[in-house]
Amino acid sequence: MRNQFCDSTAILAALFTLAAVPAAAQEQVDEPEGEVAAVQGGAIIVTATRAGTALENLPLSVSLVSEEELQQQLRQNRNILSALEFTVPGLSIQAPEDRSSCGSQIRGRTASFQINGVPVNEDLRPGSCTGPFAISPFAIESVEVVRGGTALYGAGAPGGIINLQTRRAKGRELEIDVTAQTSFNTAVARDTFITDLYVGAGQDLGAFDYYVGAGYTDSGNQRSGNGRPVFSSAFEAVDLIGSFGLDIGEARIAFTGTFHDENRGRDFYPEGAFLPGSDEVASVIEVAPHPQVGEAGDRSITGILSFNHPDLLAHDVTFALFFQDQEIIQRDNFFDIAFGGDSFFASNRENSRLGLRSTFVRSYDLGGGSLKTSYGLDFTRNDFLRFTVDPVGEDRIIGYITPAFYLETLAPFAQAEFTTGALTLTGGVRHEWYSGAVEEEGFDPALPRAATPGAFADSELTLWNAGAVYQVTDAMQVYAGFSQGAELSQLGRAARGALDPGAISNEPATSDQYELGLRGSGGDLSYGAAVYYARSDASSQIQPDPTCAPGTFCPLIPLRIPERGWGLEAQAQWQAMENLQLSGVFTLQRGEVFDEDAGEWINFSTDRAVPLRITARADWQPIDKLGLGLQVTHYGASSFFSPTQQAIGFVESDAVTLAAANISYDLGPVRIFAAADNLLDEVYVNPAAQGDGLDFFNYEAPGRRVTFGISGRF
Repeated sequence: MRNQFCDSTAILAALFTLAAVPAAAQEQVDEPEGEVAAVQGGAIIVTATRAGTALENLPLSVSLVSEEELQQQLRQNRNILSALEFTVPGLSIQAPEDRSSCGSQIRGRTASFQINGVPVNEDLRPGSCTGPFAISPFAIESVEVVRGGTALYGAGAPGGIINLQTRRAKGRELEIDVTAQTSFNTAVARDTFITDLYVGAGQDLGAFDYYVGAGYTDSGNQRSGNGRPVFSSAFEAVDLIGSFGLDIGEARIAFTGTFHDENRGRDFYPEGAFLPGSDEVASVIEVAPHPQVGEAGDRSITGILSFNHPDLLAHDVTFALFFQDQEIIQRDNFFDIAFGGDSFFASNRENSRLGLRSTFVRSYDLGGGSLKTSYGLDFTRNDFLRFTVDPVGEDRIIGYITPAFYLETLAPFAQAEFTTGALTLTGGVRHEWYSGAVEEEGFDPALPRAATPGAFADSELTLWNAGAVYQVTDAMQVYAGFSQGAELSQLGRAARGALDPGAISNEPATSDQYELGLRGSGGDLSYGAAVYYARSDASSQIQPDPTCAPGTFCPLIPLRIPERGWGLEAQAQWQAMENLQLSGVFTLQRGEVFDEDAGEWINFSTDRAVPLRITARADWQPIDKLGLGLQVTHYGASSFFSPTQQAIGFVESDAVTLAAANISYDLGPVRIFAAADNLLDEVYVNPAAQGDGLDFFNYEAPGRRVTFGISGRF
C-alpha cells in the first residue's frame, strides 16, 4: 500500500510542477482547444490529444471521415458501422445486420463510441451495441477515429475511440440541411423499406451560433439475397440534436445535446433448427411477438456543456461537463424449436453517466524548440441497473441480471509535446482511482441473483504513453508510439448475486500497444500505413458459466486471459484526374489468446480480428453535375486454425466479395441520388459471424438493397 501511495503522490506532484512553470516562458496556443471538436482540413486533432495537436505531430494512427465520405456510404447503406468499416482501416465489425447483437472493435480490442465526446458504450455490463445507433447518421458531420489504445481517456478505450460529431453552424447565412431517402430489398421489397427523413438549420450570428436538427426513421426487416428473413428487428425512431455557442469576450460557452427515441416492431430470429458444431446456416423466421412488444424500445440522451478561455491563468483552459442516460426496454422472443418454440424474455436496463473533464494547455518557446504541455483532472460516475420482469405481468420484477451499482473514476493526467527541428517527442501519464458499490435501490434478497449492498474493493491504475514523429519532408512523417489502454472487467456480471461486494475487484485490464507508421501527402496523393503489436497479460473476456453446463442457456461470467495481436493497416486517396478520385483501405489482423486447458495459444477468430479486408472505391464525374461511384470490398478467407483449435469450436471462414454503386445528379443546391448495396446480390454469411464458432450467429447477411433519395443544403 505504501508503494501505491507514493506512486500516486509523485504523479500529483508532477502535475502541480507543470502548473507552476513561470508564465513568462509561456506562449499562447495558436489553435483554440475544444473538448469535442476536430477541425477538418486544418487537421487539428482533439479527440486523440485533448489539446488541439496537428495531425503531423501525432505518434499514433488517426482517421478523419469527412461529411462527404460519410454521406457516400450512407447512400449505399445507412448503417453507421458499415459506413465506418469501409472507410477506416483496423475496424472489425461483428454482425452489423442486427443492431442489438453486434460488436465493434479496433485492432481486436473494444472501441469506445462517443457522441460529441460523450461516451455511450455500456462499459459496466456490455449487452448490446446500441451506442453508435443512438443518433441519426444523417445528423453526423464528421467522425474522428483513434486507432489503438489511448491512455488519455483511461479505462473503456483499449482499442481506440470512435467519436461521432454532429452538425454545427457553418456561416453567417442561415443554412438548411435536408435529406430524404428510402431503400428496400430487391428480392422481397414488402416490409423491407427503410426510410429516413432529416432536416436541420443553423447559423453563426457572430457572438452566438446555433444548429438544430430532427430525424425520423421507419425501418422494416432485412432479407437475404434469396429473400429469406435475416436476423433483424423493425423499428421507428425519432432523433433530435442541438448545438449552441456563445462568445463572452475571449471566453466561449457551448452546449451540444442529442435525443434518440426508438420503438421496436416485429422480429426475425433464428429458429434453432441446426446442428451444433456444423457449418449449417441458421434458419431465421418471423417469431411471435412478445406479449409486451409495444413497450420495447431504446431511449438515449447525451449532453455536453463546455467552457473555453484561451488565456485564463496563463493557460488555454477547457472545462466540459457531460451527461449520458440510456434506458433499454427489452421484450424478446428467444425462439428455439429444439426447446419448445416461443421463449419470451423481458428486461429493463438503465445506464447513465455524469462526468467532468478539465484540460489546461500551455505552449513555451524554448530557444530552437517549442514545448506544449497539457494536464487536467477528470471525474466520472457511471450507474447501471438491469432486471428481468414477468413477460406477462405488469412489469413485476422477478430477478436481476445486474443489480443497481455505480463506479466512480477520478483521474489526473499530464502530457508533453516537444518539437525541435523535424523531430517531435511526446509522452504522458494518467492515473485512475476507482471506487464503487452495489446500491440499496430495489434490493430484494428474495429475488434471484440479488446482490448484497456494499462497497467494492477500491483500486487504481497508471497508464503511460510515449512517441516520436520525424518529418522526413514537409509532406511526409514517420512515427513510432507506445500507449497503454485499459478496459473494465465485466463489473456488472461480477456483481450479479454477489454476497460480499468487497471481494469484487474493479481494476481494469490493461494492454500495451506498440506502433510504427508512415503518413503523408504529395500533389494529388495522400496516404498512410501502420503496423502494430499489442499484448495483455490479463485481458477482459467472458465465458459461459461452467456450473450450468446441463442448462439450455448459460449466463456469461468474467474471465481474465492473456492475449496478443498484431496487424497491418493502410489507406490512400488519389485524385487521378480532375474528375476521377480513387481511394482504398487495407486491413490485415491476427491475434491469439492463451487457452489454459489446451496449454497453447489459440488464434483469434474473425469476430475478433479481420484476416484480410480490402476496399477500393472510384468516384467519377463524367460531366458537370453527374457523379458515379463504384466500391468493391473483399474479405479474405481465414485458414489458420489447427485441427485442435477446430475441435474446440473454431471454424474457418469463407472469402466474400461485395460491390456497391451509386449515381447522383445535382440540380442547384439539391442532389438526387440512387445506390445499390451488395450489388451482385451475393448470398453469404458475414465473415465475423462465420468465424465465431457459434451456430447461433451463423445466419445469412442482407441481400441487395436499392436506395433512392434527395439531399440539399440551402
